Amino acid sequence: MRFGLATTAFLASLSIGGLAADAQPAVMTETIAVSDVKAAQNSWCDALLAISKAHAEGGIAKSKPLAGDVIDAAYGYQFGPVAFKPTWTNGDTTFRPTRQGALSYFVGDDPDYPDPGFAIGTPGANRSPWVKCEPETFVIQTFGNTANAQGWVHVEAADGTKSKVDKTFGYVRDDDGALRIVLHHSSTPFSGN
Repeated sequence: MRFGLATTAFLASLSIGGLAADAQPAVMTETIAVSDVKAAQNSWCDALLAISKAHAEGGIAKSKPLAGDVIDAAYGYQFGPVAFKPTWTNGDTTFRPTRQGALSYFVGDDPDYPDPGFAIGTPGANRSPWVKCEPETFVIQTFGNTANAQGWVHVEAADGTKSKVDKTFGYVRDDDGALRIVLHHSSTPFSGN
C-alpha cells in the first residue's frame, strides 16, 4: 500500500505517541527583489575595494580583519558550507566551503592555502590595489527567499590593469532580512580558439 506525503506524516505522528506538535515556522513575508540583488552586488564590489584600500594603507594587519567582517556580513557561512569556487584557486584547495578558506582567498596569509589574496589587488610581484569594481549582470532570478545572479565583474587597479571575471552568485535572505551569499562561482572568461 502506498501513501502520500500528508498521510505518511500523519501516520508518523501517531506512531510517536499522539498528534504532531504545533509547528510555528518563521515565514518570510518579503521576497527578494531584483533591486535587492543589484544592491548586494554593488555592496560586494564596494567591499572588495575597501579591502584592497585597507591593504594598501596598512597591510595584512588592516585588511584581514576587514575581510573577515565583510565575509561575516555578506556570506552565509553561519548556516553551513558555502559553495564558493574562487577564480585564482586550483588543486586540493579549489573550493572554499569554510570561512577560513574564503578569508584566505580574499587576503592570503594562511598556511593552509596558497593564496596571493584576490582582494589585495592585481596578481604578481608588483601588486596594484583595485580602485574600480563594477558588476555587469545578465541574469537575475528571484524565487521568494532565494535569488541567483550571473554576469561579469569588471575590476581596475591603480596601475590601470583591467580584468573581467565571470560570476555566479546565489543568495538567501536570512532571519534578519539581509541577503547572504551561499553560492559564489568565479572564473576567468574562456579565451579559446
